[in-house]
Amino acid sequence: MMRSALIRSSCSSIVAAASAKPLTATTQRRLGHTVRIIAKEDLPHGKAYKGDVLHVKAGHARNHLIPQKMALYATPQNFERLGITDPDVETEEEREQRLAREASMSQKDEHLLKDADRLKSYLRNKVLTIWRMVDPDSRDALHPGKVNSWQLRKKLGKQLKIDLDENESLHLHQTPVNFAELNDRSVNDILEGLDASKPCDVEIKRLGDYVAKISLQGGYSVPLKFSIVRKN
Repeated sequence: MMRSALIRSSCSSIVAAASAKPLTATTQRRLGHTVRIIAKEDLPHGKAYKGDVLHVKAGHARNHLIPQKMALYATPQNFERLGITDPDVETEEEREQRLAREASMSQKDEHLLKDADRLKSYLRNKVLTIWRMVDPDSRDALHPGKVNSWQLRKKLGKQLKIDLDENESLHLHQTPVNFAELNDRSVNDILEGLDASKPCDVEIKRLGDYVAKISLQGGYSVPLKFSIVRKN
């Protein structure tokens, strides 16, 4: 299994590829004319997941993805329409906080912070999906089985290609949430309530939307949204 530092480097490449920053002339020649899009659904062959922001060939977007309503052009209006934030746009408050942290850090600490920020940006609009059978006599009780931190960790590696290091952990928030009502403050409150110093013993046994805490090196944490949905 690849170590998380390498995986996060891979994530960084994905995020960089989806960046709103202008492409260099060399990159433009290599990629041809590209446009930035928002995936409205999971794209075939794992090329992108719902909510991903990425660059694709302009012709592919114009002739295939947009007409088939699989994606939208990544404009401010479309981000607002979908109710998601542009992962490549840093608010003034976020910028001030980042600069203040970086000013007081060692080179190693700064590297760990940047890794955490990249992973947070990469996961911002993503929802990990876990399918489970449901008790026929219940509306949402899982049967058989449950979802725990070990299973979520495996799904994170398989579905989003993120393998955590041995000293990095996942802690599940047991209470379902409403993703539409979440904001930065409420997510931070959830993360602060999860004790990363102890092994996670939470077992989720019902369908719903949930939040987990990814604890990284350097004491940084990143939220992970996941949904447990009915498997037919």
